[in-house]
Amino acid sequence: MRELPTWFFHPGAAITGWLLWLLGPGTVIGLENVPRTGSVLVVANHSSNLDPPFLGFAVGHRAGRVVHFMAKNELRGWPVIGWLARSSGAIFVRRGEGDRAAQRMAVAVLTGGRPLAVFPEGTRSRDGQLKEGRAGAALLAMRGGARILPVGIAGTQRIFQGGRRLPRRSRVTIRIGEPFALPTADALDRGVLREGTERIMREIAALLPEEQRGRWGGS
Repeated sequence: MRELPTWFFHPGAAITGWLLWLLGPGTVIGLENVPRTGSVLVVANHSSNLDPPFLGFAVGHRAGRVVHFMAKNELRGWPVIGWLARSSGAIFVRRGEGDRAAQRMAVAVLTGGRPLAVFPEGTRSRDGQLKEGRAGAALLAMRGGARILPVGIAGTQRIFQGGRRLPRRSRVTIRIGEPFALPTADALDRGVLREGTERIMREIAALLPEEQRGRWGGS
């Protein structure tokens, strides 16, 4: 796999830390759970465009690691943002097309002993409620032989709530859980992936406040 440029990851994350303080305040809980070496698949809920940079700051920059992100292909063409993502190690995915090339790059990141972050819901939750997960995260973890690091992000859904053009302050809490591994399987069929995805979503939900847990609330 060709090396992805990552030179802007840490400078960008340092700026993000300041932004998290400005728009928050922001709190990171569980930093000690982030593995300092080896491959890890970071999985988190997604309710704001600010989630990727905030997550990168919390589990990457603060732990001294570069985290590669799976990002929608449309982001590549965004002015400034697209260039920054390309310079921070993002892997762009054509959604809804079964992008095999992006999958191979993601697996190569994991088998190469590096961190990779994905949002299993596949898109933003407009109301902040945790939605159903897609099988991609479980597939990557099993193929890449990686531990999974669950993260719950609370409060970012209020920063641009109701389609606001200007942000408002919202207390943001990024809670990092303990790494876990999915059971190994001889064949990655739909049943195995469904069970793996359910485990991932439960682990994320447990790190969120009750009002954001969706159907996993109350358990």
